[in-house]
Amino acid sequence: MLCLIMRRGPTPGAIFELEADEVSIGRGIKNHIVIHDNEVSREHCRLVRLIDGYEVHDLHSSNGTFVNGQRVINTWMLTAGTLIELGDTITLEYSDYDPALDEGLSSTDAQYAARLFNPHVIFGLMMTMGPAVGFLYELEKPMITVGRDLSNDLVIQDPEVSRYHVRLSTTPKGYLLEDLNSTNGTSVNGTPLKGTRALEPNDVIKLGSMVQLQFIHQEKNVTDKLESTRLRKPDPKRGLEETLNNIFIANGKHDQTDLQPSRLGTGVEPGSLIDHVFISYGRRDWENVVAPLMVAMQSGGLKAWGDQYLAQGSKDWMSAVELALSECWLMVIVWSNEASHSNYLKIQYRYFLQHEKPLVVLACDDTAIPPDLARARCVFYDEKKTGNFHKIIYEIINYRRQRGII
Repeated sequence: MLCLIMRRGPTPGAIFELEADEVSIGRGIKNHIVIHDNEVSREHCRLVRLIDGYEVHDLHSSNGTFVNGQRVINTWMLTAGTLIELGDTITLEYSDYDPALDEGLSSTDAQYAARLFNPHVIFGLMMTMGPAVGFLYELEKPMITVGRDLSNDLVIQDPEVSRYHVRLSTTPKGYLLEDLNSTNGTSVNGTPLKGTRALEPNDVIKLGSMVQLQFIHQEKNVTDKLESTRLRKPDPKRGLEETLNNIFIANGKHDQTDLQPSRLGTGVEPGSLIDHVFISYGRRDWENVVAPLMVAMQSGGLKAWGDQYLAQGSKDWMSAVELALSECWLMVIVWSNEASHSNYLKIQYRYFLQHEKPLVVLACDDTAIPPDLARARCVFYDEKKTGNFHKIIYEIINYRRQRGII
């Protein structure tokens, strides 16, 4: 049965069976498939049945219809596995997968399936060449997309990686890898990938010529290397004390009594920053990047806190940073050459990493992003473009929805 599976949107995992000759999709209640999302037009697109399947027609939607990252201008013939995006927030997979076809497994397949769904085994992709060598992405979802676009499960910011490059899907027979019509192609163990391919442990996946991933599986009780990539959650109170001690040391002080006396106060009270985003940045980036970012966030209904009005190293500043680290729920790191030399910034974002608070990186130049930020969402800033902050606001709003923050 042909169907659409919602991979991203208000009801992830929902399956919409395609039976009619024409299937309309939109926000309006008269559509066959109704999706309640502001990015979706009242009448967004239509699927029309042909002999071998369906083609998609965009109905002059406000935010566009995209197939595997390319905008639909007239019509587009769909093939199994195609990803359909409605605006920036909805992703649907066009599928003809029938679970009943996989009921009969050989003994070899059954053994592999037992390993695949064994809770004591870790499957993952380890980057062996690319922007974050040594980074491990654990495969914990039934479908994982890899690409340059921020909506992918595994985001790889490399010019040779397509917006949506490959997809991994789980079946009872194992993980299947599929190239999503990428520009620079995909190979497995040196062989170009055509169609789908079942992955075996230690297979080497190459995206273009600059990024290489290794498909691995390991027993949890013998994966010291894998365990080291995970962040351990320390005691919050002790973690904050250690962070503040590091800030004292970075400021050339030994304890809080060495700080400059308070004069004006911090301007914030306990409990006032719980719904705020912490902006961490190098001071020289304030005028050109940080100030307009905060204005854009406030216009988007987000509350942001930065330390520009306080003198770094003062007692007021220390008190405010302590409160912000403890209460702010997400951090935006404005990363630049200036920021890379700030010990304060590194100490701040490492506190968020240790306490598993979400981070979003706004990369302002070509300065290499440190490996410990490899898992953070990354948005690239271009001072020549308008709307630079739309992507980062979108990422923050997504995190806010996930955490139920109003």
